[in-house]
Amino acid sequence: MRVNSGLRRVLLAGSSLAVVASMPSLAQEFPQGGTLRIGISQMAPSPDPVVTTFGTNWATAGVVCEGLFGLDETWTPQPMLAESFEYGEDGTTLTIVLREGLKFHSGAALTSADVVASLERFREAAGIGAAFKGTVDAITAPDERTVVFELASPSPIVPGLLAGTQAVIMSSASLEGASPTEATRGLDCTGPYVLTEYQPDQGVTMTRWEEYAARSEPTSGASGKKHAYANEIVFRLMPEASVRRDSLITGEIDIANELPSDFYDALQNDPNTEAVVVPNNQSLTVVFNTKEGVAADVNLRRAIYYALEMEPMMLASVGNPEFYTLDPSWIPDPNSFWYTTAGVPEGFGTPQPDKVREYLEASDYNGEPIRWLVASEQYQKHYLTAITASQQLEEYGITVEIVESPMANYIQARADATQMDAFSSFLPTYVDPTSIAYLNASYPGFWEDPEKLDLMQQIATTIDPDERKAIFEKIHTLAYDQFPFIKYGTEANMYGIRAGVGNPARVPARAGDYYNVAPPPQD
Repeated sequence: MRVNSGLRRVLLAGSSLAVVASMPSLAQEFPQGGTLRIGISQMAPSPDPVVTTFGTNWATAGVVCEGLFGLDETWTPQPMLAESFEYGEDGTTLTIVLREGLKFHSGAALTSADVVASLERFREAAGIGAAFKGTVDAITAPDERTVVFELASPSPIVPGLLAGTQAVIMSSASLEGASPTEATRGLDCTGPYVLTEYQPDQGVTMTRWEEYAARSEPTSGASGKKHAYANEIVFRLMPEASVRRDSLITGEIDIANELPSDFYDALQNDPNTEAVVVPNNQSLTVVFNTKEGVAADVNLRRAIYYALEMEPMMLASVGNPEFYTLDPSWIPDPNSFWYTTAGVPEGFGTPQPDKVREYLEASDYNGEPIRWLVASEQYQKHYLTAITASQQLEEYGITVEIVESPMANYIQARADATQMDAFSSFLPTYVDPTSIAYLNASYPGFWEDPEKLDLMQQIATTIDPDERKAIFEKIHTLAYDQFPFIKYGTEANMYGIRAGVGNPARVPARAGDYYNVAPPPQD
């Protein structure tokens, strides 16, 4: 563990993060008014983001609530409810001062006690909460505007962990009776919209809060000024993608989320709609069971990598070459500080038969079927990449058994090392490598390599950003030697908008920032 001059250079000046990245302002302002209607694919039983690890279920809280920090368009955490922050001289304490005069939708004043209550609950939650708990030993409130974090060791990752939707701040009164697994009765938060209706089988209504205290910095992702253009933001539950597309074309909704690329032409050919393509959205991947079973053989995993041709798999899954890139980085968005191609073998995406035969001979593989899980709700992407890969692997005598099941069963099965050898998955851009799920030894796949564990400990306790980037490049290189997971390429995201929608999101870091999107002009 090392604490060096980078500690002071990077972290001691609490306002410094606000100038780390350029913060683009909107090209134009839009008038307030109207209703922004958004078709969504799924909803959670509760809007409470703490009780679920599924990011798609955090959409409501992302509009209604705020945290101490928010991510800008380069995935850098910037102060939101925090006015300033400062690390102690040895890096084992972090002191945050709250902005003055903030209050919750209920009218109660925001104090440090609310922050402590919210984050004590968050640190007992699954997912990012577990990483936060492992980093922070204690949270105290010496006065009404000050929060002190006692860290297990010097760590630069706390602002990033606090920038996620699971770490939003709610009033302590609203948390009575709630727990990390028991949802709150509502969302009493500080954000630009108030939650006025939540029906899990129908949709959500959020109303602009006129007393919202916006920041003054230029807008960038979930940081800076939030404009709250719409009087109301409405989510309408529409599980079928074709229904969302048709509702957009007929004018029933203004935004249709999560549309397959084969809807592109229909939206572009309609004068009242636009297909918005957001590049560098997420990696399409397969994750292997490195703990036990046939895929625990590293030489078999190496043989599989060199047997795969990535272009046909991405084309089968996405359907249009304009919607993907054959980029090998485990960080999908090149705008991220962490983007790297370190350790990627020459000729990524092109089969190398000689290496396949070399590694198969070195392995203990005898033709056993590789049990490959896919989720039916993600049928196109999960199944089509898996079936294409199985056809390619069959040429080398590697057998794949595709196991399709509903999402709940898929999640349960992939967590059991005895029930699977591989599973199809996705990997978005994370704020910090320590948050990447695939690198957590408890994540399905169970990659517990000693060198990886040591490097993860190093990156979690090193302060200087350039040194941390060098450590991550070693982790990236190790992954491209042992192949606990394989990336096929980077997928774009597509959604649709009605003509006249102002300032739609066109970069990955802006996902869900509907408070900065203006409804089309109302008749």
